[in-house]
Amino acid sequence: MDGKRRRNQLRVTLTVVFARGVLCHPCPPCPPWPLRWLKGQQEDKQDTDVHYHSLTGEGNFNWRYIFPFDYLMAEEKIVISKKESMFSWDETEYKIPARLTLQVWDADHFSADDFLGAIELDLNRFPRGAKTSKQCSLEMVTKEAELPMISIFKQKRVKGWWPFVARDENDELEITGKVEAELHLLTAEEAEKSPAGLARNEPDPLEKPNRPDTSFIWFLNPLKSIKYLICTRYKWLIIKIVLALLLLVMVALFLYSMPGYMVKKLLGA
Repeated sequence: MDGKRRRNQLRVTLTVVFARGVLCHPCPPCPPWPLRWLKGQQEDKQDTDVHYHSLTGEGNFNWRYIFPFDYLMAEEKIVISKKESMFSWDETEYKIPARLTLQVWDADHFSADDFLGAIELDLNRFPRGAKTSKQCSLEMVTKEAELPMISIFKQKRVKGWWPFVARDENDELEITGKVEAELHLLTAEEAEKSPAGLARNEPDPLEKPNRPDTSFIWFLNPLKSIKYLICTRYKWLIIKIVLALLLLVMVALFLYSMPGYMVKKLLGA
């Protein structure tokens, strides 16, 4: 292998996914699952397990992907070798951009899975991940030129939130979800010294995700589902409405009692 080409390993650890498309259809709850690959390696795409019965569209995964690849530093390209067809004797070498594609899908029991959104990161220059899910916005995709960019080949390790996007009926981009992920780039030598397993497997296994009691079959316990949806999704809205109603009641009582109080004052009672 020539000196300009380096064998690397990209480890992508996915922690949490919020899928807006799932939020829109909580009954029955639709489980999100993500899928990803490096450009040019679609046949080697990897996907997580499925977080079933998520009422909120939140999927907890704690799942590791591993992508070994050859990289030309001078050209900023990934090098892949594959046969052009099943009848080819020799492999053809291709140089392609170093891009990571992340997708989120809605796993369906009775029909084909539904595509919810995706994001493609140019590993040489992509926006730094947001620190929180609230700070993760559509502008990270639509206004890339105005944002500070980073390179995984210089940064080596980065963690944050990135948006999933898709086109709506008007062919305009909209945010359809968010993902918290960590990207860790190692050389082949570093990866050999510090091995890690796919998914949550040995070596260096990841902990099982925290999938709380929100993951249950809604039709077996509809009251619990309704309670969860109200308390979790609309808690602050309900509190605001209650406070507004209390304020209105107090104002109404004040206005109701004011005339009588004024009459008493005038009569000296």
